[in-house]
Amino acid sequence: MEDRSFDIGPIRPPSEANSLLLQVTSGCTWNKCKFCTVYRGQQFHIIKPDQIKHNIDNMAYFRDLIYSCAGSDGFVDREKLIPHLELMNGDELQCFYMIYNWLGHGGRNVFLQDGNSIALTPEKLADVLSYLREKFPSIERITTYGRAGTLARYTVDQLRLLRESGLDRIHTGFESGSDNVLKMINKGLTQAQQIEAGRKTMEAGIELSVYFMPGIGGKKYSAENAEQMAYVVNQINPDFVRIRTFVLKLESEMYDMLLKGEWEECSDIEKLREIRDLVAGITGPDVTIVSDHITNLIGSITGRIGTDKDFMLELADQVLNLPKLEQRTYQLARRHGVVENYAQFLELPENRRAQMEKRAGEYESDELFENHLNEILRMYV
Repeated sequence: MEDRSFDIGPIRPPSEANSLLLQVTSGCTWNKCKFCTVYRGQQFHIIKPDQIKHNIDNMAYFRDLIYSCAGSDGFVDREKLIPHLELMNGDELQCFYMIYNWLGHGGRNVFLQDGNSIALTPEKLADVLSYLREKFPSIERITTYGRAGTLARYTVDQLRLLRESGLDRIHTGFESGSDNVLKMINKGLTQAQQIEAGRKTMEAGIELSVYFMPGIGGKKYSAENAEQMAYVVNQINPDFVRIRTFVLKLESEMYDMLLKGEWEECSDIEKLREIRDLVAGITGPDVTIVSDHITNLIGSITGRIGTDKDFMLELADQVLNLPKLEQRTYQLARRHGVVENYAQFLELPENRRAQMEKRAGEYESDELFENHLNEILRMYV
């Protein structure tokens, strides 16, 4: 009996939580960033287009199976599905439920994995995109990760071919706009490459989402990290800037740098100040800031620079200007997932806030407090 499973990679952006995951490449073409451990020990390879199409066929098989077991009201009859599920192996069941859940959320969006799917040449990827659209005509959006160095090598016409074949959005991890920081973390990119990649992508008509890591430059480059990222964003005017506050992984090379005194970690508040400085420094009216990750100290700094800039700055200033004890109390509430912003913090029952304030005042030093926050944050990454 033919195996109907398909490959599923390890990561995707939070905004693609309800997307169908189609693996186009495996691993990362660079895999040398000192802060990242996702693909360590894994060799990068491109999945052959015929294999990708075979996986798409398997996805379509599960979709058709689910639809065949649906009643006139559109709801799936579980009794009809059970005989089919009993014949599936573990990998097939995992793939089946991905399709099942995807359809349950509307079956509209697809995310191409892994870390640099556009390493598949534009012509081959365009063929895959067309086949995917043909098999799933209901798809509304196709998104992928794309490394800036790869994007910079392609021509606008090659990127436009991807857009015409169905690629709607590219996520790319800039992390910082500072050449000093990029070199320090061994990103393998320069500011000039980021700008070239971003401009080409925008000119090709593909939505662009770039990532910023507050704190990745450490105390030495904290101000420069935000300032230069704002400069890069202003040169490109991308659709989105997504904030991913840096969290130090103990198994990473960055941790070794910390132990050797080559890098000094920013405090939680210093990272928030970088976010504030970034928002203040961006001028492009159509740029949308997105704070959609639990590692960000304020989860609601989201909006368009052209209309919501003052509001986002106010959200940051509310926390930055708090007295130390109240600031720490808010940090604990946020880091424990209780609130998203200071307004929600004020709405907490008074006894709950009093309990957190008591705990916040028990730390004997800033170092012990920051260590506690970092222990919590490492649970999220």
